[in-house]
Amino acid sequence: MQKQCIQTAKIVGAHRRAPSPLAKMGRVSLTLIVAFLSCGSDSFLMQPANANPYNAAIAQAKNRIVEKTGTVEFKRAGASRFRPVSQYTELRPGDIIKPASGVRARILCAVDGKTRSIPAGVSTGVNGICPPRPTEVDGISTPRRGDEDSHIPYIISPRATAIITDQPTLRWHEAANAQRFTVIVRGRDLNWTENYSREDVCVNGICEVVYPGDPPLQLETKYKLVVKTDTDRKSTEEGSVGVGFDLIDPENAEAVQEIVQRIEAEDLPNDVRALALAELYAEYNLNAKAIETLEALETEEKSASVYRWLGDLYWRIGFILTPETHYLKALELAKAAENLDEVAAATAGLGEVTYARGYHREEGVALLEEAKAIYEQLEDQQQVNKVAERLAELS
Repeated sequence: MQKQCIQTAKIVGAHRRAPSPLAKMGRVSLTLIVAFLSCGSDSFLMQPANANPYNAAIAQAKNRIVEKTGTVEFKRAGASRFRPVSQYTELRPGDIIKPASGVRARILCAVDGKTRSIPAGVSTGVNGICPPRPTEVDGISTPRRGDEDSHIPYIISPRATAIITDQPTLRWHEAANAQRFTVIVRGRDLNWTENYSREDVCVNGICEVVYPGDPPLQLETKYKLVVKTDTDRKSTEEGSVGVGFDLIDPENAEAVQEIVQRIEAEDLPNDVRALALAELYAEYNLNAKAIETLEALETEEKSASVYRWLGDLYWRIGFILTPETHYLKALELAKAAENLDEVAAATAGLGEVTYARGYHREEGVALLEEAKAIYEQLEDQQQVNKVAERLAELS
């Protein structure tokens, strides 16, 4: 039985930029915040924020606490009191950080991928430790109504993304009753086609092959992955636009690789390294690479932030598979770690998912109210305002 979900999201967007001296320096130049929005468990098809994936919402890389040998406190911009940092706490411009005397602490700066020591025994502004970020560019997005049909081979990747390799992994959702798939990559002067059987390419509901690189993909060319089944169904039935892909500009690719090398050279836990890399990839619209990086973590390495980010990334590319699973797992882990920032974020996400189902709207609003109350307790006025604005839209 098909179900529908309707969502309206205000999200922060970014515009595609041409290669610049900033990119050449290996510094990230895009900024935005992904709204915690998704459809219900039986509805994972959505329209990307814009037909041009570069104008779709992307997630902002975060400054993170990656090491502390004792008590470290921080204060959000505008808050009246300090509170202890949690594991890998995200720090924003304007926040103040204060390790106790004799405590060693490090912060991973998102702009350049370097870790820096935080002076102990004094209060220091994050702006005084990490390089500043460019100004955000706001945008409005309204996703389309979407229905799930298990017989459609929905495209998972590459979808609404740039790619950094000319041999991308092609992934699609296993279609019910289909035994064979015709896989097509098409673009300007290219129409590559190959046939595959379910038993050869599908595992646990996901089908996957690697594009061989011949014919080669070209720069400044939009490509689209299309999958057809032997049951006469095809991926284009979902009706979404802006789900194509292209190669990243070489100068931006060089900038990404430079920061990747810095992050990988740092002594970081696997999960925070994966988060830092995924955030970097997302800032350069390498959504497929960002998802792949987080999904590659072992289950025991996936933190609340990892699960929340996976949900946000799938939202960005217009494909959300059981989003509440990501938020519920994030909520479970955040509560266990007593990480109220993540509890609030996961609760807000779950509220949006619940509201979007249509027949649980009161419960969704209640969850958003709960998230707002937690943000108020944390004196996180930025998030309080955002949730309050969303509640006003729903009233």
